Amino acid sequence: MNLCIDARPLQNGHCTRGVGILVANLLREMASILPEQEVTLVTQQGAVPTPIFAHERRLQTFRLERPNRFNWLADHLLLSGRLRSSGVDLFLATDLNSYLASAPGLKVVAMAYDLIPFLFPEVMASQPLPVRLGWRINFGKLKHAAALIAISQATKNDLIRLFGIPAERIRVIYPAIDHNLFNPANAANLDNRAEVLGRYGISGRFLLYVGDSEWRKNLRRCLEALAGIEPAVKLVLVGKRALTDQVLHGWLDELGLRQRVVLTGFVPDAELPLFYGAALAFLFPSLYEGFGLPVAEAMACGCPVITSNLSSMPEVAGDAGLLVKPARMTEIQAAMHQLVTDEALRRRLQSAGIARAARFSWARTAAETIELLREVAVG
Repeated sequence: MNLCIDARPLQNGHCTRGVGILVANLLREMASILPEQEVTLVTQQGAVPTPIFAHERRLQTFRLERPNRFNWLADHLLLSGRLRSSGVDLFLATDLNSYLASAPGLKVVAMAYDLIPFLFPEVMASQPLPVRLGWRINFGKLKHAAALIAISQATKNDLIRLFGIPAERIRVIYPAIDHNLFNPANAANLDNRAEVLGRYGISGRFLLYVGDSEWRKNLRRCLEALAGIEPAVKLVLVGKRALTDQVLHGWLDELGLRQRVVLTGFVPDAELPLFYGAALAFLFPSLYEGFGLPVAEAMACGCPVITSNLSSMPEVAGDAGLLVKPARMTEIQAAMHQLVTDEALRRRLQSAGIARAARFSWARTAAETIELLREVAVG
C-alpha cells in the first residue's frame, strides 16, 4: 500500500487535546510495527514534527492562522488532487478537515471521534456559518469513505443512525493510554506524591476532577453533589482553564464551596498519576464522550472511577467503575458517598480498574489500524 496519513493534528490546535494525543501515539506505534513501510505525512507550515517513520516524506499544506475557520475549504478543494498527484493511493484522514470521499485512484479511511455538532443542535448553532458549513460538508464525506474507524461502539452507533453508513464499513478501534506513565507504581510513589501535592496546596482526603467547565463535562452537578458530602472531603479540580473561568468561580460562590475546591490550573502529564493515586475517586460523569481517555488513565493508576452510563463511558469502565445517570445529581452524590465511606468498595474498584485499563494499549490500537488499512488496500 502507498500510504499517506494526515499528521497535522500534531501541529494544530488538536496537539494537546485528545485527537492529537491519539494521533501521536498511533503513528509512533505504527512506525514500530512497519519499520520498512514508506509513508507520506501531510503536514502544515510552521514547526515540523520530528521524523516518525524510518522511510517518510512530507506533503506540506498551507494553513491560515486567522481566520482558521476557512482551512477546511482548502482541503475540500485541493487536498484530494494533491494526494493523487503525489502518487499515494490510500489516505488515513485523522482530522475532520481532511475527511475526503474515496475516488478513483484514492481510497480513504477516516477516523471518527465524536459527532457532537450533530447530536447537540445548540453546539452547531453556536458556531459561525463557515464552521457550520464545513462540519456539514466534511462529515458528509464520511458516507463515501472506503472504511471508517470509530473510537467507540457509541460513535459507530451514531454514524449509523445519523448518516446511514452501513455497519460493515465501520470498524471500532479503541484508543489507548500510556501505560509507562499511567500505572500503579507511578501513582503510589509516596515521596513524589507528597512533594507534588504539597506544591499545589493539597492535603487531606479528596475527590479528583480533570477537565474544565464545558457544559458536557457536567462539572456543575459534581459541585452540587459535593455540597452534600462530608465537609472534610475536598474536590481537586485539575484543568488549565480553572483559574480563569468566571462561570466556575460563580458556581463556587453560589454553592459556598470556595474552601472545599482546590484549583490547580494546568498539571503536567508526568504529575497526573500522583493525583490519581492519592484521590479517593475520580469524577467523570460527562454527558457525552467519543471515548473518555481520563477514565482509562484513572483506572490504570488504581483510582476508583465514577462515570456516566451514557455514550462511550460504559465501554471504557465496564464493571470496574460506578456508572451513574449524569443528569441526576443525586446519583452522582450517592456514588461519591459510597466511595468516600466504603474502603472495601474502593479496593475492589482499584483492582478491577487496573485489569480493565490493561486492555487499552497503543500497540493493539496500531495493529488493528494497520490490519484495516491493509484490508482496504487490497479490497
